Amino acid sequence: MYHQNRLSLGIPIALLAFLFLAGVSSLVWCFEGKFPTIQILFIQNIVSFFCLLPMALRKGAERLKTDHLPIHLIRDIFGVGSYYLFFVTIRILGLVEATTLNYTAPFFVPFVWWIWKGEKVESTIWWIIILGFIGVVVMLSPSTEIFQGGFMLGILAGLFSAIALSALRDLNLKGEPMTRTLFYYFSMGSLFTFPFAWSVWVPPTGQEWLLTGCIGLGTAIAQILLTIAYRYGTASLLSPLGYTVVIYNGLISYFIFKTPLGFDSLLGTSLIILGGTLTYALKKKPQPVPEKPEI
Repeated sequence: MYHQNRLSLGIPIALLAFLFLAGVSSLVWCFEGKFPTIQILFIQNIVSFFCLLPMALRKGAERLKTDHLPIHLIRDIFGVGSYYLFFVTIRILGLVEATTLNYTAPFFVPFVWWIWKGEKVESTIWWIIILGFIGVVVMLSPSTEIFQGGFMLGILAGLFSAIALSALRDLNLKGEPMTRTLFYYFSMGSLFTFPFAWSVWVPPTGQEWLLTGCIGLGTAIAQILLTIAYRYGTASLLSPLGYTVVIYNGLISYFIFKTPLGFDSLLGTSLIILGGTLTYALKKKPQPVPEKPEI
């Protein structure tokens, strides 16, 4: 049974979730190379894991068993990899440029889904993808080497994110509860990053522990809010709001870090946001929302 999307609830919850994600990336930028990126990523995952654990266990540990472990592993490996590349790109390019490049993921998703499920890429999507990558080229600007490391890492972060999103979509179609998916994501993310973080560990001060802890707490809150938001609207309707992270980070970058965007970056960012939003808006078959989706 399906109900009409209660977007009046879903939209503000999603916007709040994306504000938390913007805050997370801003905190990463604050560290400015004080810690290895992998150490920040480990702390993010382990703190998020313990924040989510009570919610994941509320119906008993038996509910955490899954028949789709390989898909979870794909989602977890590429999701963690995307975050790592995103955090590195923040340190190289800055907050807004890194965020924008990470949000090229919607342009890759149709290709990943085509390889994954054999679903044909709609003809209209091709033009939107071209529009988005024109935005990337504009961001590069004629004076920048097109294969500059930071930009390529940002694009790779977007590709990894697209693979993780496709795996997440498959898990949703198979009926996996979101809390179970997040449990595997944060637990596997902690296990994947721990040995690398341990090998380069830099002891944080009390204030630095607080800041890195806030990165994990903010991530957990954002994911829980998104899980709730998707009970009131489809992913195709709420996902374009993810581009508000770029806007949030632009405002944070300008007012707090005093680093406004140049014209090339502003124009390129606008084209990427426009193209990415259209990839969701022009889908022919939006998915309905179950009346009581399992979370």
